[in-house]
Amino acid sequence: MRPDGISFSEPSPSPSTGQITSQSRANSNKVQGTNDNGNAGKKRLACNNCRKRRKKCNLAYPCDGCVRLKLKCNINEEDLRRKRYTNAYVKSLEEHITQLEMNLKSLAGQVYPNNSHVLKDKTYLPSLPLANNEKKIDSPLAPILPPLGSQLGPSIIRDAGSITLSKKKVFLKGSLYPEGPVTYKSNSSISQLPSASPSASIGSADGSSVSLISNADGFEAEKRIADLKTTVIKRPTIVTDPNLIINDAKILKALSNFYKWLYPGHFTFVHRESFLYGFFNHAKNNYEDSNYCSVELIYAMCAVGSRLSPDLQNMSEIYYEKSKMMLLNLVFDEDSISRITTVQALLCLAFYELGRGSYQLAWYFSGLAMRVGHDMGFQLDPKDWYTDESSGKLTKSELEIRSRIYWGCYIADHFICLMLGRTATLSVSNSTIPESDELPEVEGTEEFRFVGKHVLQISLPLKNLIILSRFVQIFTSKIFIESDDTIEKVKYLNKFNGQVYNWRQSLPDLLKWSKELLEDDDVSTDPTISYFWYYYYIVRLTFNRPFMKDSDEARIVIVEIIDDLKKLFENFKRKFGSYKKATIFQLYACILTITCLKKLQDMKVNSTAELQKCNDQLKFFEHIFNKELYPAYDLPKRLNDDEYFEIDTEKQALNQVANNNYTHDFSLSNEIDDLIKDIFGVDYNPAQPLI
Repeated sequence: MRPDGISFSEPSPSPSTGQITSQSRANSNKVQGTNDNGNAGKKRLACNNCRKRRKKCNLAYPCDGCVRLKLKCNINEEDLRRKRYTNAYVKSLEEHITQLEMNLKSLAGQVYPNNSHVLKDKTYLPSLPLANNEKKIDSPLAPILPPLGSQLGPSIIRDAGSITLSKKKVFLKGSLYPEGPVTYKSNSSISQLPSASPSASIGSADGSSVSLISNADGFEAEKRIADLKTTVIKRPTIVTDPNLIINDAKILKALSNFYKWLYPGHFTFVHRESFLYGFFNHAKNNYEDSNYCSVELIYAMCAVGSRLSPDLQNMSEIYYEKSKMMLLNLVFDEDSISRITTVQALLCLAFYELGRGSYQLAWYFSGLAMRVGHDMGFQLDPKDWYTDESSGKLTKSELEIRSRIYWGCYIADHFICLMLGRTATLSVSNSTIPESDELPEVEGTEEFRFVGKHVLQISLPLKNLIILSRFVQIFTSKIFIESDDTIEKVKYLNKFNGQVYNWRQSLPDLLKWSKELLEDDDVSTDPTISYFWYYYYIVRLTFNRPFMKDSDEARIVIVEIIDDLKKLFENFKRKFGSYKKATIFQLYACILTITCLKKLQDMKVNSTAELQKCNDQLKFFEHIFNKELYPAYDLPKRLNDDEYFEIDTEKQALNQVANNNYTHDFSLSNEIDDLIKDIFGVDYNPAQPLI
């Protein structure tokens, strides 16, 4: 039984499977060049089909997977990862491309001096010859790059009296190819656009003026945020098309719930102002020209936000399924381009599954999000992100927005891994992206803000949570992986508690809290403030809970935190009347508290008064978890319906946190087999699953 309730049975190998395996193994030695005396020859790499499916190839020819799926297998013998080219060689290619672009533009101007955009036949211009003193480069890149002098610069295509110029391709850092990783490539041609001045503007659907930014090649770039400080989001006053997603009242209410109650919290990675700007300004073309909004992201956010309103909860699963199918088609489409909205939407689905207790799917979606993010290089400087071919030069505000998105993804990744007991993917040491600075709130987002008495601060809490997550990352390894002896584990735990205590004491005054501040309903119930406290409490509970019987200090820490959490939950109920708007931080703080209180009961080391207090607190938190947090979250119902769920989940967490060699598992669950079947055109056989 899997933690998400899906059970599998090991398929017994059929005769055809055994025959395929024997045949593949028989061909394996021949393909890999094994001599008669047993000496291994030149090895080959995984075939392309296995790479596309992210499956291990047995290196036979044909391999097991290709035989089973009836696909044509290929042999890869050249490993380009082992080859590195000098900066001088790459620089020479860049200079050559630039020269060719200039020559082609000059040639087009000479042939068509009156109108260089008029060509009638669908043929390419002849290739430019190499210069007399230019030598042909003999390189392994030859099969990848077009011949020097051919179509490397802007391609000029004769088509029905118009000319289409593709944008200049620049070499991306970390890639041998001018257009970045081969996994993602654009399948849409760049249509002819009129020239625009750098400060041009056009009218939007609501009659307001939208700033446009032109790039260096003279093309009109997408409508983007030029400056957050002066940006105003204006919603249409007249409904011209009721079918547009921005006119759907349920969508608007779900998004309002999302930003009012869950932002920033664990959704810091969905920057509110940039998303809403794209949501209201780019709806007519289905958000194709929006950098920070997409249909799949909208549905993913609505799947989460609709859970917070009883009248929208029946729509939550519908939004989830829509977003999931769109995302899986995007991720597994070879011709799709990686987008930051794909990363954001996948993380939203991961948190959705975390709220349902589907831990394997939560890990799967978060793993896909990190995979897509790394493919576009989102841990690098935002200027180096590989997302599309028409973004032009980024504005300062866009660079700041992308930094915010990345560090929000960083915190989300670390929280998910903390809850699932797994190793975090993103690391500070591998991130070259700048810090996230405070960004202004934009006029026009009032409907999507929590109404509180305090000014929203995101950057400062975010930076301090990054520091806290670093402590978690270091001591997770020290306590749960490297140490075998319980005494040594407790020793590191005490160091961890000391470091986290010092971290809390050194917080800026704006972020510090005390027992007195916990009594203030206006502060302690403000979701834009209290999420920072809940994150801290969850970290302390997660680390100290396993050692309550071995360490008095761990037990004292647990008791103090439970007192604070009880006060926070009481204030929330008194302020809002229920827990319908509770966050996932409150959900997991509640379940961690319950498990700690049950351990305290079993230890029986308390006095009668302390034991009575423990029993009262347990009843308090169990009532909230079982009666109040459902149906906003399905995890309570799942725990009550499946008696083995809690045991299986805890075993899985312990196994993963103790596995030093654990890597991301990108294997697909059975529900995605249908998608693979559509891609490869094979029938699904339950006795021979695709994964």
